[in-house]
Amino acid sequence: MKVKLISYTDVTVPTPPYKKSTKSGIVEDEKGKRQLVRIEDEHYNILKVGMEGRIEKRVTDYGEFNFFVPEIKEKKEVSKVALITGASRGIGKAIALELAKRGFNIVMNAFHDLPDEGVKAMEEIKKGGREAIFIKGDVSKYEEVEKMVKEIVEKLGRVDVLVNNAGMNIDKLLVNMAPEQWQRVIDVDLTGTYNCTRAVLPYMIQQGGGNIVNVSSMSAIDGATGQANYAAAKGGVNSLTKTVALEYAQYNILCNAVLPGCIKTRMTDAMPQGMLRDRLSKIPLGRRGEPEEVAKLVAFLATEGSYITGQLINISAGEYV
Repeated sequence: MKVKLISYTDVTVPTPPYKKSTKSGIVEDEKGKRQLVRIEDEHYNILKVGMEGRIEKRVTDYGEFNFFVPEIKEKKEVSKVALITGASRGIGKAIALELAKRGFNIVMNAFHDLPDEGVKAMEEIKKGGREAIFIKGDVSKYEEVEKMVKEIVEKLGRVDVLVNNAGMNIDKLLVNMAPEQWQRVIDVDLTGTYNCTRAVLPYMIQQGGGNIVNVSSMSAIDGATGQANYAAAKGGVNSLTKTVALEYAQYNILCNAVLPGCIKTRMTDAMPQGMLRDRLSKIPLGRRGEPEEVAKLVAFLATEGSYITGQLINISAGEYV
């Protein structure tokens, strides 16, 4: 039996200790009889009053409900969009390439101009049939982040995945660490994660969901000599991850963090040989990880981890067992 949508709304219902966003509406059948229905998140943003559809009776964890399923004459294919900060090289570049392979249009962000390896990555993404754009911007400045996200939505229509990868380190023993060196790392690594998350959330809520993956570090768990600012910032990222997961699950937004150990990046390349050998001796696999290995974990969370949120996932080859 066909029905017509008369009205619809999004109601936040408390189900302690969390809140659940429930989308519902009123439909009218051919005889003029009206009834209350529920609406799936995936359909909510395409609804219009007067839209026709059908009713499906479904059993949920909270009981049996009638759901309105709209009649979509021409279903437009939606190209999903991923924003990766700090994507010019290393882990960020690897994540951009991996997500492009999985069908995402890619936005690469960096504080500076793209180096040759970043330019080549963009060319590779485009050759694979996906869109790739680069937006230069400092994630520690909210105005620049807000402008960047608005530009992405104007050009590509949406933001489905945010990977907060931008980060920096200024390593010194705490007694030798100047206040501005402490603050700069906090501003980029922690406040930058807040800025980007804060900027994309309204768009993710409006489009019915999204996925945020924060690149943290095992230094946040065990600390690291000479990295008080970096470890503190990443510890903050871990706590922010859990809070965002709790607050926005009701909008079908997932938030997790990956915690890399000793990965082959510029940071570990700069380690003195003796220190690197000592680090490798503590890793059961006996080697540094590749950026591509981290990228595969991030891509899994962004595309397949539909029941994973609020988690801090260690990727360190057993170093911290």
